[in-house]
Amino acid sequence: MSTPVIGRTAVIKLDNTAIGYAKSVSVSMDVDVIKDYFISGTNPDMPAVLEAGNKSFTISIEKAWIDSTYASKVLDGAAVSIEVYPKGEGTGKPKITLTNVILNSYELTIEQDGIVMESISGEAKSMTFTTA
Repeated sequence: MSTPVIGRTAVIKLDNTAIGYAKSVSVSMDVDVIKDYFISGTNPDMPAVLEAGNKSFTISIEKAWIDSTYASKVLDGAAVSIEVYPKGEGTGKPKITLTNVILNSYELTIEQDGIVMESISGEAKSMTFTTA
């Protein structure tokens, strides 16, 4: 039986540069389902078509704010690549790669008694699961 992975060992890179002071990262994959029923089908209670449709791959990152680097990336609208190493970097460790990511959301959070944080999120053209 495998042991659980501790989040603090993870490494997240944007365009091959580690994202410092990341507090949380969320990677999501959604697949639309094409489902349709037809009149006078052989079994009208069951879908005649049940197929995978369009896929979407999203990522959101919450990190300590240092400067306007990440806000500028959202403003620029240029595609970036993001790599997530859930068990940290090293040969044979899992790696999730999101390619052609368009960062489409930015939020700055300032609390009187806390660290200034920023959140960025975006959508990728593709996502792969490999090992480093």
